[in-house]
Amino acid sequence: MGNHSSRGAWRPPSGPAVAAAATAGEDVMAIIPFHIVDAFADQAFAGIPAAIIPNASNLDPERMFRIAEELAMEAGFVLPPTRPGADVRLRFQTPNGEVRFSGHVAVAAFASMCDRGFYRPTPGGVAVTLETAAGLLPVLLRCGDEGAARITVGLPAPRFGEPVPASEVAAALEVPPEFLWAGSREPQRVGCGFDQIVVPVADRGIFRGVDRRAPGIARLLDRRGAGGLTLVCTATRDAEVDLECRCFHTHPGHAEDIGSGTGAGAAAAYMVAAAGTDAGRTTLVCGQGRAVGRPNRVEVTVTAGPSGPEAVEITASGAVVMRGSFQVRPAVLAASGR
Repeated sequence: MGNHSSRGAWRPPSGPAVAAAATAGEDVMAIIPFHIVDAFADQAFAGIPAAIIPNASNLDPERMFRIAEELAMEAGFVLPPTRPGADVRLRFQTPNGEVRFSGHVAVAAFASMCDRGFYRPTPGGVAVTLETAAGLLPVLLRCGDEGAARITVGLPAPRFGEPVPASEVAAALEVPPEFLWAGSREPQRVGCGFDQIVVPVADRGIFRGVDRRAPGIARLLDRRGAGGLTLVCTATRDAEVDLECRCFHTHPGHAEDIGSGTGAGAAAAYMVAAAGTDAGRTTLVCGQGRAVGRPNRVEVTVTAGPSGPEAVEITASGAVVMRGSFQVRPAVLAASGR
């Protein structure tokens, strides 16, 4: 993903660190800066919002959870690396708990760090090794249009699990089974850091008409032990988009994502495998979010070997739309455990 290395001693991103009480019992205000970044977008009020905490060294997992819960969105916490060869570490929290990896939050985090000057993208690309709970992942930071950073993040290697009968999925989605295009493959469990059921849909009208509130979706995911379900359709409305995706999960009150980097990655890997594409690199533009009124795009590149897809990476930009800080007394933080 490039030959330019950025390795060196980790330092916290510029800006105030978390201010905590100097001694036990001292009731000093804690200042916790954060950014809100619209990932998969190059301007404000588009894409997928994520919260980024640029220096989380003094935050424990409980406080990380409380921040994600308060902001009601997924959050990324920038930390010093703990593994040899890593340049920076991210932890990912949702309002429902910590996850191993989130594609759009990773893009948002690097957009935030580039905005602060912590990394300076170049035309050839600055290579960074990212440490996550899902492993070490390659990142490449390039100059995009009008100076915006173009961020490429390697996802965890794709994993192909069991096929899921089209009839079972159709019943869950409450659609006729003949509208689920399976070709030579059934819908299938695929993971690029987050296991989900990838479901190809032939008819764009059926694709748009699936009700995110259908109770069968949650039952299907629970029965199959998958974290989400991604619909993928090649009958796109936009000639510049190769695949249209919708991503569902079972989080209370939030059954459909605006978009998902891991969902788009899994869908692209599935489609490349289904097509039997020869070994090499295939790049697909994935459109998301139209069904929830916030369309966005992410570029997905699948590298296939003789036995199928071996690596997936996503490329997108992110726009910093808000800078702020939490101002909380440490005593309140300490008493806020669930």
